[in-house]
Amino acid sequence: MSYHAKFMRTASAVAVVSVLGAAAYAAAPEAGAVIGNQAVATYQNSAGDTITVTSNTVETVVQQVAGVTLTSDNSETIAPGGKAFLPHVITNDGNGTDSFTLTAIETDTGTLDTSNLVFYPDADMDGVADSSTPITSTPVLAGGEQFGVVIEATVASTATGTDTITVTATSALDGSVSSVNTDTLTISTDAIVELVKKMTVDPGINGIVDAGDEVTITLTYSSTGLAAANNYSVQDILDGDLTFVPGSAVWSDASGALDDNNTPTTTDATNGVGETIAWDYDDAQTVGFTISSVGSGRSGSVTFKATVAATAQAGIISNTATQNVNGTAFPNSNTAQITVDEQYAVAVADTAINPDFSPNTATTSSTDDDTANNDVVTESADVYQGGVIKHEFVLTNNSNVADSLSVAVSNVDYPAGTTFRFVGSDGVTPIVGPIGPLAIGESTRVTLIAQLPTNLAPTATTDYTATVTTTSEGSGVSDTSTAEFTGAVLAAAVDLENAVAGSEGDGAAPTNGGTPWITTATDPGAPVSFEMLVENNGPVSDTYTLSLGTALPAGWTVEFQLADGTVVSNTGTIPAGGSQTINVVVTPPEYELPGDTLIDINVASAVSGQSDSITNRVTVNEIYNVEIIEDQQVQASPGGVVDILHTVTNTGNVTITDGAISESGLSGFSGAIFYDSNDNGVLDATDPVVDNFNDIAGGLAPGDSFSLIYRVQTPSTATVGVSEIGTITLDATLNGTQTDADTADNATSDTIQIISGDVTLTKYQYIDANCDGTVGTFTKTRLDVEPGQCIRYLVEAENTGSSPADNVLINDAAPAYTFVTNCGGACGETLVPGTATATISPTGVSSSHGTVLPGSIASIEFTVQVDQ
Repeated sequence: MSYHAKFMRTASAVAVVSVLGAAAYAAAPEAGAVIGNQAVATYQNSAGDTITVTSNTVETVVQQVAGVTLTSDNSETIAPGGKAFLPHVITNDGNGTDSFTLTAIETDTGTLDTSNLVFYPDADMDGVADSSTPITSTPVLAGGEQFGVVIEATVASTATGTDTITVTATSALDGSVSSVNTDTLTISTDAIVELVKKMTVDPGINGIVDAGDEVTITLTYSSTGLAAANNYSVQDILDGDLTFVPGSAVWSDASGALDDNNTPTTTDATNGVGETIAWDYDDAQTVGFTISSVGSGRSGSVTFKATVAATAQAGIISNTATQNVNGTAFPNSNTAQITVDEQYAVAVADTAINPDFSPNTATTSSTDDDTANNDVVTESADVYQGGVIKHEFVLTNNSNVADSLSVAVSNVDYPAGTTFRFVGSDGVTPIVGPIGPLAIGESTRVTLIAQLPTNLAPTATTDYTATVTTTSEGSGVSDTSTAEFTGAVLAAAVDLENAVAGSEGDGAAPTNGGTPWITTATDPGAPVSFEMLVENNGPVSDTYTLSLGTALPAGWTVEFQLADGTVVSNTGTIPAGGSQTINVVVTPPEYELPGDTLIDINVASAVSGQSDSITNRVTVNEIYNVEIIEDQQVQASPGGVVDILHTVTNTGNVTITDGAISESGLSGFSGAIFYDSNDNGVLDATDPVVDNFNDIAGGLAPGDSFSLIYRVQTPSTATVGVSEIGTITLDATLNGTQTDADTADNATSDTIQIISGDVTLTKYQYIDANCDGTVGTFTKTRLDVEPGQCIRYLVEAENTGSSPADNVLINDAAPAYTFVTNCGGACGETLVPGTATATISPTGVSSSHGTVLPGSIASIEFTVQVDQ
């Protein structure tokens, strides 16, 4: 709807006050994503109009930023001429794809003298190189993705002491973003043992790693020092998602399985050079072995098996082994890992279903009337017409990862018109969207509520069914179950009637053979009251919720009232056989278009679920009504011209396309009516003279407005003090044959008085969006503004009379939610004439312009900024 401010010229200093309020909301999001934002501003303009404006949608593309984390520092002992293998993991912490260049530089130039530092890929991040092909950068990694590398460091045979290596991963996207680790190598001529752990898994025929799969774990030791490693011990504490396979341990230096039941000091096997091994499994999660001596240059391994536990969640299972020589701790092994694949399975049934899809009666449906765990929830209790049938189901997440489950229902042979909805485990809260996330193996209850139609014919036997489906949000896999009703449908226990003879709608009869029972005509904005009677025909007292079965159109309102006018939402308690009178008051909006609207009135028991409904109708009448505002008093000098702005509004609900617009009352003065076609509040050469609504293209729609400019010219011989009254009249006959509903507001009268000195005050504005002093075009029309933007005002006092105006003062207050600003010096105030003075504060301006001669203008420009 368009709206135009009133425009009036007066003969004194004027304070112009406007009110502006603004609020903006923005959400920060992800790289490459496009986000949109709208600002909303509310304010009152200088004419007193309250306006709400919505800004355009602004779109912002989130730029990609780089980020990287390199883990972790290593500390290794190495023999002269030996090699060290240093594992690292690179994590892409940026918000988009990136790769990372890799460098390793010997920090010190001491005696260690690492002669070669080479990176090898370790994609499975188990601390063991995957290939013998060196790399200098990672592959392209997605945001959050990791990649492992192993640095092979070789030292000279003459090396001694300690040295450090600076390892750096640098973003290819942004070369200034990097992460650094420091590795330390210490030369030693004593025993040195490298321990490498490896885990491999046999995924079976399905190629998927999941519960029950067998994992082979190999602990490989290498004595790389110059002295033998005596009393060499290894301990490995298995992750809780791995289960040791008894009798599976084998030593590379001997045949046959090692004995799980021995103590750590009992010899299990001896190799060909007399070295012994003692193996131990403690029946929990710890395995270990002790070898009497590992000679310099000797290598060997111990291999055993484990299975992935049934409780294992999807994701990485990792393990690290520890080692010592003669009780002195040596560096831990690398971290070996396997990845359990995500496996999704869901269940919906009359009971919780275990991962093997067998019933688990620990959680069962409380509404199931059959005794079997048969994947069917049966309700056999009788219900009334329009009654509610509840089927409680049990959902179970049998995935190996937390998951959310959605539920849906498909009607099989419930009666047409039955409505379905789901509520949560509390039996009340509606389910909107997915349920969860549910933990692995977790179950929850949901209830399907089926509401039968109120006009369903009673029947002694039924067999209604519906299919309930639950679907994994993570994978889309689903499962189904059945809701079955076998009870009888009884006659309704509550009756909603119109209290109008012949139109009661007695019994389960929402409509009168498909048509509304009562039709009542009304005007836009005028309420309609339907008197209703609610009868409790059930065996016990009950209370009934009042509602509309179908939502009213936008702008319509409804109230349920008792006979004394008290607004209620339910009937209160009605005893068995009793009744309650309810008035249903429906009000269409003020500018509602002509037409019919169905009113579906419903009562329902929250206790028994019984309900009934009545369909009535409201017909909105055609209303023809226009108004023009408002009477004004203006001043003009002899031979002068004055433009008076009036607003014409269609307060009816039919577009006005025809109706005379006339002016009268002037004798010595002359006047004409113009249509402000460009809505700028100023009479332009393109604005046409009008004498009928048919001069306005498209007419005037309900609730819309347009502006008329009444131009009055006075004769040059006019005497000071003389006045005339000009009247603009909107004809009472509209669109050819229709009569205006209220002719009291069809005319406005303007008094034009001849004076010797006349000051007219006009306020203009434009938007300085960046608050940087950008020059714009001043206008009197309404403009949209966003929080944080600036408004530049021009308040102009013009002497259109024939005598000087003395002591001209202009006052203007900053609108509410704004403050006066000079934009850091870019948009200070401007005064005309230059001798004028002003007082400026954050809350407003006041300027003194002295005497303004006829034909001259005094003005002030200033800027306010909207709060944000």
